[in-house]
Formats: sequence, C-alpha cells, structure tokens
Amino acid sequence: MMLVAVVALALVVMTWVGYPLVAALVASRRPPLSFGAPPHASDRAVTVVLATRESPRVVVDRVHDLLASTQPRHLLDVVVAVDVASPYALADYGAVLPTDVRVVAGDAPGGKATTLNAGVRAASTEILVFADSAQRFAPAAIPELAHFLSNCDLGAVSGAYQTQDATGSPLLRGFWWLETRIRRAEARIHSLVAVTGAIYAIRKSLWRPLPPDLICDDLYVPLHVAAGGYRVGFCETAIASDVRTFDRRQEFSRKVRTLTGMLQVCGWCPWVLSPLANPLWLQFVFHKLLRLATPYLLLVGLSAGGWVLAQRGLGAEVAIALSLLGIAVFAGPGAWAISLQAAPIVATFNAIRGRWSVWSMPAGRERPIPH
Repeated sequence: MMLVAVVALALVVMTWVGYPLVAALVASRRPPLSFGAPPHASDRAVTVVLATRESPRVVVDRVHDLLASTQPRHLLDVVVAVDVASPYALADYGAVLPTDVRVVAGDAPGGKATTLNAGVRAASTEILVFADSAQRFAPAAIPELAHFLSNCDLGAVSGAYQTQDATGSPLLRGFWWLETRIRRAEARIHSLVAVTGAIYAIRKSLWRPLPPDLICDDLYVPLHVAAGGYRVGFCETAIASDVRTFDRRQEFSRKVRTLTGMLQVCGWCPWVLSPLANPLWLQFVFHKLLRLATPYLLLVGLSAGGWVLAQRGLGAEVAIALSLLGIAVFAGPGAWAISLQAAPIVATFNAIRGRWSVWSMPAGRERPIPH
C-alpha cells in the first residue's frame, strides 16, 4: 500500500514539476526552427475565420481590430461564420460590416465546430488564422503567424493568450506563466499538444472537417496535424489579449469545459492514447491526461498513505494533521487551487453522460475597449 501512495504522489509531482523541468532541459538541447527576420507585414495572403454567435455590435468591433493588422489589406480576407443558433440574422451582420468582409451561415446542427467548418469552406487562401470574438490581436499577430508557416515543416502555429485582467487570481497568472514555458519547450522539441483557440493558424490543405459537437478544436486540430507528419509551432509574439474578466465560478466552468473536451477527443479519437499512433503521446500524457488525473491520484495517494500510517498506530496523529492541513488550506489562498481539482471530476461525469453541448454565450464581463 505504501508503494501505491508513493507512485500516486510521485506522478502528481512529475506532472506539475518534473515534466516542465524535463521538457525545458530537452528543449534547450534542440536547435530552434529557422526563420528570417520577423515581418512587419506578410507577403502571403491570409484569411481570418471568425466563428461567432455574438451580436453584430461585438462582431464589428472585433473585425475592425482584425483589419487594423499590419498585414496588407489586399492580402487579408475576413470571413465571419455565424452559428445557426445565433438569434441574429446574417443581414444584421452584413449591414454593419465592411462590404468586403464575407458573412456565412454556420453548418447544422450548430455549435463552434460546424461553424468553423463553414468558415473554412468559404476561405480562399491556403493560410487560415482563427480568431474568437472577445479578444484583440497585437497589430503584427497575423503576419507573424503567416511568417511561421513559411517553414515547410510546420503545419500549424499557435499564438499566445494574454489576459488584461490585472485583478485576476495569482494562481491563474501562475498557471499561464507555467503553460507558456511548457508550450515553448514542446514547440522546440517537436510540437504543441494544444494550440490557443483564440489565435492560431493552419494550412487549409491540412484542415479536417470537425465533427459536430466537438468542444476543443484547439486540441483536435494540432493532434491531427502532428499525426499527418507536420509540426505545430508556437509564436509568442502573436498575442491575443482577452478583454474580459472572469470570476471564480466562470473560471471553474471554463476549466470543466476544457477538460470535458479533452475526454471527448480521447473517446472520439482513441488513437491519441496509443504511443504507436500519436507522435505526441508522451507530451499528451504528461501535459493533458495526468493533469486531469491529479485529483484521483491525490485521493489514492493520501488515502493509501493514511491507511499505512494508521496500521502503524498513527491513525489519531494522521487525522489531526490532515484536519489542521485542511483548515490551513481552505482558509488561505490554496482554497481556490483545491476547488479547481473538482473540475476534472465534473468533466469525467460529463464524459460518462456524453454531455458535449457546452458552447454557450460568453459569460465574462466585457472590459472597456479603448478606441
């Protein structure tokens, strides 16, 4: 039983500490991908696909931000794909958007995946950049993503997510700090396991139509790109800034959605669980699967360890120590970290029930956008 406790807790440590350190060490020994000087503007035509069910007012602000890119206007197309579940008509969007921005209806039965499929189908260029409604791009983000795809080894490239919420949780800021460094290392070693859904680019020839009700295109797409023999890069200077703030309940819901989507991909694409079929298998296990397993590993490790100590006559001491530890954790900043460990459990129940329809209207509170 002690071996069970040691293995379970060691896996937790390896997931959150060991893997980032090992990945950084391995990456430091790999040569970087070769590129020319970062461009102010790309000479390659790009189509930005914006899948949305937001109001025309929100969408027109987002499109104006995209058109403010340093990408030459004659080499930049924008396709707005509207979810069939949107309460707004296509004409409502067309009335407020520039005339050269195409507005298309998403495919049935609705949801982000089928809306993206319609947007990609309407695109006329080989390089596609995906955007969400709520974020804002750095001016050079689009040409920088296109520049990365000038390397023929890359099939897709992710930009970087940045929150503008200065009041956000230190825990969440720390998470994104760690996530950025892991992604940097993974891209240097071979490929990202997951891209940032709010800003990434792909070659249209590598796009596979997404299945209806798919939750995480940002996981499904890069895994298929890597399986096709291409790499998935990471462009840290192509930044999407989120203009919303989220309270803890909303952050918890977002976490549940992401983890539910990961389980969905495992169920719908079981080959990702095979080291023979998935070239990113090791990264997928340590970066994704073991994170989801963390609460279960903690439960097994602490229970097994407590049982061993109780068998040695230390049951009362263990109970007191755990009680004091629980009080200290839940009374301090660690309470939020502990509560987040319930997200994988909720996601597991969603997966068991096949509850995949979770793309809802954004719940964040919109921050003022300077004009």
